[in-house]
Amino acid sequence: MKVSVLGCGRWGTFIAWYLNRCGFDVALWGRASSPHLKQLQESRANEYLALPESIALTDDLCFAASRAKIIVVSVDAQALRDLLGQLAECDIVYKPVVLCIKGLEQRTGKRLSVVAGETIGGAERIAVWLGPGHVQDYTGGIPG
Repeated sequence: MKVSVLGCGRWGTFIAWYLNRCGFDVALWGRASSPHLKQLQESRANEYLALPESIALTDDLCFAASRAKIIVVSVDAQALRDLLGQLAECDIVYKPVVLCIKGLEQRTGKRLSVVAGETIGGAERIAVWLGPGHVQDYTGGIPG
């Protein structure tokens, strides 16, 4: 199954690596100006792990959205509304969106699942992936 992870910071990169390791066909998206994406494109690694060649790296949001059956979002909580507004312009109708983000929207005090529901609609297709937020807890000791 094709999954796209939006956000290529430590946590998004880990999620892409983990989903790929579980057998999913993964694309990892980052903004064209993202230093994280640039580093991954140059070395396919960050300070915690190396990405296999099987993970596609892209700065094309609509490509990432249209190729996936499931969209996983791991961006800063305060950037979520803007990103989902851009994502709504891509072909994502009926696709599940999984939020891997903690926090509240500061401006409104709303939960991020509410922000997502307001922005892209279809609250019934929005899920939240909860878990510890320290990548090194997962990658320490895992063989490459």
